Amino acid sequence: MISRRSGLRIISVLMLLALLGGYSYFSWLRLLERHAIHRLDWQGTRLSLTGIGLARLYLEQRDSAGSTQLTAQDLHLGWQQFSLTPPFWQHIRLARLAVAWQPAAEDNQQEPSATAPDLQQLAAALAWLPLSLHIEQLTAELPCASGRCTLQGDLQLNRTQDAPRALELLLNLQHREQQLAWRAHLQGDAQAADLRLNLAVDGHSQLSLHSSLRNSPAGPVWSGKLDAPDLSQAVALQDWLSEWTLAPDARLPSAPSAARLSATWQLQLASGALSLERLRSASGQLDASASLPQPWPIPGAGQVQGSFGIAARGVAGQWFAERLEADLQLDRLPAQWLSELPPALHPDSLHLRIQPTSPLAELPDNLAEHSLPLAISLTSSGASQLDLQATLALTNAPPWAAQLGNGQLSVSSPGFAVGDWKLRDLKARLNFNGYLDTEQLRLDLSKGSQLELGELKGAELRLLQVSALTQDLQLQAQHQAGTVQTWNLHGPATLATQRLEQATLKPQGWRWQGTLAASQQRLDLSGQLSADADLQAAVQLQHSSKGLQLKAQLTEVFLRAGNPLAKTLADWPALLDFNNGRLSGNASLSLAPGRASPDIQLKLNGKGLAGIYDRSEISGLDTRLQLRVDQRQLYLDLTELRVEQVNPGMPIGPALLRGTYTAARMQPDQGLLKVQEAQASVMGGMLRLAPGQWDLQQSTQVFPLHLQGLDLNQLFTLYPAEGLAGSGLIDGQLPLSIGPAGIEIEQGQLLARAPGGRLEFQSERIRALGRSNPAMQLVTQSLENFQFTTLSSQVNYDREGKLVLAVRLEGRNPAIEQGRPINFNINLEEDIPTLLASLQLTDKVNEIIKQRVQQRMLRRNAASPKEP
Repeated sequence: MISRRSGLRIISVLMLLALLGGYSYFSWLRLLERHAIHRLDWQGTRLSLTGIGLARLYLEQRDSAGSTQLTAQDLHLGWQQFSLTPPFWQHIRLARLAVAWQPAAEDNQQEPSATAPDLQQLAAALAWLPLSLHIEQLTAELPCASGRCTLQGDLQLNRTQDAPRALELLLNLQHREQQLAWRAHLQGDAQAADLRLNLAVDGHSQLSLHSSLRNSPAGPVWSGKLDAPDLSQAVALQDWLSEWTLAPDARLPSAPSAARLSATWQLQLASGALSLERLRSASGQLDASASLPQPWPIPGAGQVQGSFGIAARGVAGQWFAERLEADLQLDRLPAQWLSELPPALHPDSLHLRIQPTSPLAELPDNLAEHSLPLAISLTSSGASQLDLQATLALTNAPPWAAQLGNGQLSVSSPGFAVGDWKLRDLKARLNFNGYLDTEQLRLDLSKGSQLELGELKGAELRLLQVSALTQDLQLQAQHQAGTVQTWNLHGPATLATQRLEQATLKPQGWRWQGTLAASQQRLDLSGQLSADADLQAAVQLQHSSKGLQLKAQLTEVFLRAGNPLAKTLADWPALLDFNNGRLSGNASLSLAPGRASPDIQLKLNGKGLAGIYDRSEISGLDTRLQLRVDQRQLYLDLTELRVEQVNPGMPIGPALLRGTYTAARMQPDQGLLKVQEAQASVMGGMLRLAPGQWDLQQSTQVFPLHLQGLDLNQLFTLYPAEGLAGSGLIDGQLPLSIGPAGIEIEQGQLLARAPGGRLEFQSERIRALGRSNPAMQLVTQSLENFQFTTLSSQVNYDREGKLVLAVRLEGRNPAIEQGRPINFNINLEEDIPTLLASLQLTDKVNEIIKQRVQQRMLRRNAASPKEP
């Protein structure tokens, strides 16, 4: 029988056990709640001398970061080295472990900045890890770029009691037919932590990392070294990373089978929890290099081969570059790099070299103490070639800026097209200095800069052997985020071509020398234009949103030294040759936006011009004319044309002509001619055309010429007839008709002015004719001294040049029959071109005219029908 005292003891123990059980249960619930574990199930519990086994364990955790589901099979928790403090079981083994993590849905709340555990937190976390953990089959389902991706492999974790803060982790991941083996060794306490990490692919070591974090009075010091001496399995690494980081339809070019990477760093971090912000504000040293023996595909840069190295120093988050070196070959360049260049200028590859060099002598203030002196070399290969050499002073910290010195750029290309223009045999050499920062660009072209083209060809223009020379030409630009906002180019320049071919100009060389000013809104050219024919003009060109404006002032031409206009203008009349006098003029052209044809104004002045037109000599020619052409009309104003003398075989002049001509621009030969004044002195008389207007749309035009006071004495002096003389003044009307068939006069009239005049025809041949023919004797005797009171004639001139005169004479010879009245009707015919030609064939005539006359007479005789 249990005593009362013993019973109380048993009841007390049971009550204590009940209280402990309740406390444990509620503590367990609080532990699950604290770790956000919503579900924890296990099945198939086994208890043995070696430990506790679970056939299956399921755990589900949910917190603000997301949800985690963990499923373990054949879990064994060993009794060996069991502890009553976490992690309790020191040896854990699992046949299979499946982990699935799903991040929480994104919201508009700003995520807190990511932080890493400090050394104390890291040491505390290591204390929770068992001495050994072996997972024979590990599966982890995690979010990736394509949605969800799965990691498969095995994991082994080991610690020893002798070094409880040292951890060794072996993780083997299976990717397709290849194995990625990660080996990590972590050792740390509250004052220091060291990590050694190695990666091998199919047994081939690829990279190693040594990272050390230590506390110091100034804060944590992080140092490390990354080394990848032989990335022979880069293809496998790229394929594995692409699966996790790229969308399903995005693929990187295949990586080569060789590369070398290395980096070392030592950073002084600020005190406090490790974060990305504290890492950015660190101080220390960084040295990194890469060697790519084979072309390596890099997004945005094409395929890159070569070596690259950089060293930098950080001070409180501001980093200064201390070394920069590169020797890179770039192939398969991105299309966006070349989009602004004509296809023929696209390089097949680029070779970039960057090396340290001596500092530039003069630097702006922002570069004087904070620059990295570099020698830059950039060359291209392909049909077109580029070679850039320059010395660069680059700021070693933001804000970025660069000073360019001793720059030389050479470009050559067999040919390419820009719009409607075709260029052939391009060679350019530019010597320059410059400055570039985040807001502005400045380039100064120095002496020796030139551009050469074998040919420049457009729709209506062809230039051969084109050259452009400049010195002190300056380019300034403002840019933002790589986009040019404003720019301007100004300075002296020289443009030249050995041969310019254009429909309105004769082929020859041209040269322009002056100043150039250009911007996004405007282009200005001002300088002297000259041709091989010694034609010179001062030219000003402006192009803006208002259109194109061109002004040219012709330098006065002294024709005694030659006629540059005749040697320049393709439409210069072939039979017109000036050999004396002066010419000056100016022209302007205006082309408004959206118009296909320009407005043109031309003023031309001539003084004392002398020369030859066809078979006529011209002397003392003064002229002032103005031409205006707009979108609809052509207007020619002949303010004055005076000529001292024109001699087509007989002297004509002085002469004066004033008038205007207006026509539609599209039909310049069918306009309206207005004559204000037209007159010419002819053999002592005056030939006039009354003011009037003529519509040239009509095929034939008639000009009523009025003859006043022609002196018969001067006429007979010129007329090549032996013994013919006389006196008197002749007036008349000569309707001159000009049409497609040529020049004609029909039913013209001549009449001697009262009181008449005198005719003398004393020729031995005429006298012999009278003696042999009694019927002609009275005529021949009367004409030896015939005093006429009436002389009238009808005038007809045909297109072949034959002049027919039906002359009626009324008068007397005082020596015949006491001066009785005698009347004559005489028909005269004369070949005027032949007559004028015979008058010109003298020793005094110009040799050019003599040759032209002889050639014309030969052609005329050859065309005349031969008598049988």
